[in-house]
Amino acid sequence: MFQNTEPSRLNLLTLCIGVALVASSHAAQAEPATVLYNDQVVTVAQTLADPTDLWVTPDDLTRINGFVLKPEGACLDSICIPVKQTSDSDIVVTRSSQKWFNVTEFADMLSQAYVVDHDSGTWSFGEIPLHRDSFLTNAEAPDFTLTDRFGKMVSLSDFRGKKVYLGTWASWCGCRLDVPSWDVVYKELKDQNFEVILVAEDTGGMAAAGKYYEDADVTFTALIDETHKISSLYNFVNVPSGAWIDEQGKIVRINEGTYAAKHGSIGTDDYSPAVRDWVMNGEKSKYVWSTEQVAEHIKPRNDEAERAEPAFKLGLYFFANDDKEQADVYWKMAQSLSPDNINYFRQDLFFTDEGSFGKTYMDKRQEIIDSGKNYYAPLEL
Repeated sequence: MFQNTEPSRLNLLTLCIGVALVASSHAAQAEPATVLYNDQVVTVAQTLADPTDLWVTPDDLTRINGFVLKPEGACLDSICIPVKQTSDSDIVVTRSSQKWFNVTEFADMLSQAYVVDHDSGTWSFGEIPLHRDSFLTNAEAPDFTLTDRFGKMVSLSDFRGKKVYLGTWASWCGCRLDVPSWDVVYKELKDQNFEVILVAEDTGGMAAAGKYYEDADVTFTALIDETHKISSLYNFVNVPSGAWIDEQGKIVRINEGTYAAKHGSIGTDDYSPAVRDWVMNGEKSKYVWSTEQVAEHIKPRNDEAERAEPAFKLGLYFFANDDKEQADVYWKMAQSLSPDNINYFRQDLFFTDEGSFGKTYMDKRQEIIDSGKNYYAPLEL
């Protein structure tokens, strides 16, 4: 009897399934991704394919957000979040001896908002709430590093030991007229252990905001904030907005429409005298708020407003990559999620033919006023 050496249909089917599984396994680990977090762009060469979640290697997890996967969990400084690793779980799996970590499941555990553009494989993550407790409840001023108008990197912590007025403005706002006025305040008070830091919330960068610093030849610390980092960190939704930060890095006043002077129908002369009083009298100034009062005046963000943050940053990413159409998609998403955020609205308008001072803006402003809301957080002096 001759032996049949032709593979049976069952064997052929098994072989084909095996080849398909191997191919699928390689394909699953070959998907690249771009991850945005804390104003950093991280390119991930390989992810574990998943239609809804972002799986990366432990090394890439650390590159993305600083967390290190240890036996006791995912850890960063004094924070350590327990995660199951002894067998496959929703957050850690092993495939072909490679461990994979589910960044989106981890974000859900931490109540961290995120948005994804599936077509480009770009994921944008908001702030981790655990990192914000010291700001939201203890009035500690979030540190930051930005570029000044001369290209030098400047951090808030560089000024520890001084009183600091931290204020935002933008070229797309009438508050650009106020830039020289803050230099007057600074020159008067700088010898009193005081610093003015003005931050231009301008995605257009120096090209948009630089001329206002240069025309006034300002002597205070003049920063450029292309990603609206300060507004994100301090929960500002409009410009100008400001915070008083004492010598120990504690916020003693926050979130007001902070003009240094009146310019026609724009601004007020009432605010800068209060700043002078604080600089001269410190904690004895009648304008200083308690930690509890500061916490009450921080603009709250609900879940939708938290998600608006990474949506706006995703729009910034596409804008920086010359894709204005896709940028507008996510800027509009941010506006929809956080309709009270004037920064999102007007920054987007700035890049339209109409600009940020046209009918669309005026209608929006009137709508806010008619609804009984304040366009600027009111001064309480």
